[in-house]
Amino acid sequence: MKAENPLPNDWTLSDGHGYILNRDRSHAAASRLNLQYYLWKSALGYNIHPSILRSLPPSPLIADVACGTCLWLIDVSHQHPTAHLDGFDLDLRQAPHTNWLPQNINVHYCDILADVPDHAVAKYHYIHTRLLVLVVQNQDPKPVLRNLYKMLKPGGYLQWDELDTVNACVRKVSPTLETPALDQLRDWSWAEGRHDWTVRLKDFLTEEGFVDAEIEFVKEGEELARAFSEQHLLTAEEFAEGLVKVGQREAAGKYFRLVQEAEEESVRGAALCVPRVVCVARKPL
Repeated sequence: MKAENPLPNDWTLSDGHGYILNRDRSHAAASRLNLQYYLWKSALGYNIHPSILRSLPPSPLIADVACGTCLWLIDVSHQHPTAHLDGFDLDLRQAPHTNWLPQNINVHYCDILADVPDHAVAKYHYIHTRLLVLVVQNQDPKPVLRNLYKMLKPGGYLQWDELDTVNACVRKVSPTLETPALDQLRDWSWAEGRHDWTVRLKDFLTEEGFVDAEIEFVKEGEELARAFSEQHLLTAEEFAEGLVKVGQREAAGKYFRLVQEAEEESVRGAALCVPRVVCVARKPL
C-alpha cells in the first residue's frame, strides 16, 4: 500500500499561471483531447443534445467554443453537411490545418473571457462548449455565459458539457480493494470544491437570462470505466508536466508517482470515475 503522503488537492499550485495543461507537449495534449472526445461521445450517445437537434433549422449556424482539436466540429460537419460551423479557441495550434478541414468549418482565435468579436455577435442558432472547468475563474461562469449569450441569435440554443467533480468516485470490482492512489486523485479532481459550480450550471444560466434550462448528469457504463480512468490519469500527468514548467518540481514528482501507483491499482480492478454534466438552455426571442 502506497500513496501515504497527501498532495495539495485544490489546484492552488497552478494559481497565477493560466491554463496549466498543454505546456510544450502539444502532441500529447492533443492525443488526450482526441481520446476524450470519443469517450464522451460513447458515454453521451450524441454530439448535439436531442432536444436541441430537433429544433435547429435545415442549415444552422453553429459555433463550438473551446474547439481544441476540432473533432467535435468535424464529426458534426459530417452529420450535418448543410450546417455552417465556426470553431473558437484561445490556441488553435491543436486544430488541423485549415486546408484539411471540411469546407463548412472555419476556425477563429477567441478569448472567451474578452469582448465578443463583432462578427460573432447574435450570429448563431446553436453554441456548444465543453470542459471550461480550467478556464472559469473564481468559480464564477457568469462572464463566460454573458459572452455566449451575446453570440446567440434570439431563440438560439446553448449546450455546455462539463465535469461533475462533486460526485467523482473510485469504482472497484470489490469493496475490499484498497486504492489509496486513486482515492487521492479523486480528491485532487474535487479540489476542495473548486469546481462545484458545474453542478449548478442550470441556476447560473437562468440568472443570466437564459430560459428552458435543463441539466443532466451522465455516468459512463462499467465497460468504459477503465478507459475514462486512463484518460483522467493522462490529465493528472499533464498537470504534473505543467507544474514542472512553473517550477513546482517536488509537487510534480509526487503526481508522477501517484499516477504510476494509480495505474497499478487500475490493473487490479479499480477506476477513477468523474461523471459528466450536460446543461442546455435557450436565449429568449
